[in-house]
Amino acid sequence: MKYWIINRNLPRAYILVNSDKDFTDYHIDFKREIRKNFKDPWILPIKYFIDHPVIKDNVRLAIEILQNNTCVTFSEQDKTFDNTQGLIFKEASGCQSFVGHVSENHPQTINLSQHCQKNPYNILHELGHALGLVHEHARIGRDAFITIDFSQLDDNGKKNFKIRNYSNYFNYSVDYDYSSIMHYGPYDFGSFWKRLFGFPVIKSKLHWQFTWMMESIYAIVIGVVGPVIILVKLFKNKTISCRNGGYPDFRDCSKCICPTGYTGDTCGKIVESSSGCGNTTYNASETNIPIILGDKMNCYILIRAKENKKVLLTISYLNAPSYTNNVCTEKNAFQIKYRKDKGATGLLLCGHQSIPFTIKSESRSILIIYKGTGGHSMMHFVFKETD
Repeated sequence: MKYWIINRNLPRAYILVNSDKDFTDYHIDFKREIRKNFKDPWILPIKYFIDHPVIKDNVRLAIEILQNNTCVTFSEQDKTFDNTQGLIFKEASGCQSFVGHVSENHPQTINLSQHCQKNPYNILHELGHALGLVHEHARIGRDAFITIDFSQLDDNGKKNFKIRNYSNYFNYSVDYDYSSIMHYGPYDFGSFWKRLFGFPVIKSKLHWQFTWMMESIYAIVIGVVGPVIILVKLFKNKTISCRNGGYPDFRDCSKCICPTGYTGDTCGKIVESSSGCGNTTYNASETNIPIILGDKMNCYILIRAKENKKVLLTISYLNAPSYTNNVCTEKNAFQIKYRKDKGATGLLLCGHQSIPFTIKSESRSILIIYKGTGGHSMMHFVFKETD
């Protein structure tokens, strides 16, 4: 068995991940729980050096993702340094990173195994730790969203699922995100035999089983790079009121960076649909309204209920895009944004589904994102208003 482990001999903030274990994060979303350090914060740009033989292009790509989507900046150095803060990327037997900034006058190391450094998103996960992010499943309040089968876990595994209930950890009131890059997969640390028969360590209390439960337990992050929402509130004062889970654009404070499906300066608009989608805005009533979507087109369907009401959506038939390397991501999935926090990843749907299932919105609206790839693509659903 291959495990993520915490090494007891390392400093308190240090997390060691077994280098042979594939990451199981499926979507890049850094708007997560964070360890604050106001006493000794990172100084921008963050200096970094990539030691030989680490794959430099992959480290640079991970850093580019951060720089393109956040106010965090980096400056690559042509030689190593030891008298100032920064990051040194080194090859090692495991994937390792401190959680947050730990030294004012010395760099800290991010260790990358040969396996780990082959994928930029593994590196991105470790960068998330270096910038202060903790694992999503260890955040305060996680028990409202997942159940954990502790009977499958040894002492080492239990440590990895311990809630980080410390005064210097904050989540900025963002919703739990099952698809965060900082989240473990459903079978990590679990029993081999229980995994073989489909008994996960982590189970969702929401509709998450329609995404991860269908996917490879050893899948790594691939495909689309969603908004990397990280530390913005630590570096920028909010200068605009963003809607639908958007956040201020650090490059232009008069605009917002919007989550998938939303657009406009304040994220108050829905992304424009293909011409074949027809009507894309509906008001729910007490009577079921049927909708059929098919063929190759992109549709963004907004369904609203009255104030203090919810939307009840029943999907009766689904032929969504297939998994890409056994992974269902925003790039290759239909998506149902039923959560109250529209910035959180919605329910991702891939493959064929002919057994009806029902979703109730957490707020008065649902956004359905249909991405048909051909004549075989199809989605049948009905919706109505409910309490």
